[in-house]
Amino acid sequence: METSRDDRNIAIVAHLAPIFGYLIAIGQILIPLLIYILGPDRLFVKEQAKEALNAQISYTLYWLLVIPLMFILIGIPLAILLGILVIWTMIAAAIAVSEGKSYRYPFIFRLIR
Repeated sequence: METSRDDRNIAIVAHLAPIFGYLIAIGQILIPLLIYILGPDRLFVKEQAKEALNAQISYTLYWLLVIPLMFILIGIPLAILLGILVIWTMIAAAIAVSEGKSYRYPFIFRLIR
């Protein structure tokens, strides 16, 4: 079944908007959560917003582990790798959903089912 352009655009926002959400406290989680709760009741949008939400919750937990490790220097390369992973997967997700394909983030906890 073909995914509508509107659904794909909303899914792209769910995956990329958390980049701006990092500028405010827990905004990276709130944006996909709002799309999941208040967005259109269409399967593709809900599925991708939920996936983005799970990814951002997981990434936030990872950051909470990595930041204290920066004080003993091992956290610096881990922070660089985590930053690359976060940006890379968000861009990959946006590209996939722009083509109408579902995206599954690697290395995340799927807490919201």
